[in-house]
Amino acid sequence: MSWRFAACTVASLLAITLPAVAQPSATPSARPPTDQSITGSPQVSAAEQELIWKLEKAGYTQVRDLKSTAEGIVAKAMKDGKDVYLFVDSSGAFRER
Repeated sequence: MSWRFAACTVASLLAITLPAVAQPSATPSARPPTDQSITGSPQVSAAEQELIWKLEKAGYTQVRDLKSTAEGIVAKAMKDGKDVYLFVDSSGAFRER
């Protein structure tokens, strides 16, 4: 009898907790959503979003106009109130042009 009770208890617990675990998080993401005004493009890939976040963390603002080239990615941004062009290589290292 205790085996059936244990099995029913486990099944009940799973039935109650699994739907709650599957719900999306109520806490907002640490990163702000990227929209067309930031990048100049309505569709932003996860890799581009990650790159924008990395550049913003390094002090760049208004990161936009991301373009992929044979050598890497070029972008425009603002740093210390000035427009700058950035080059990002395949390893993720970046420098101003």
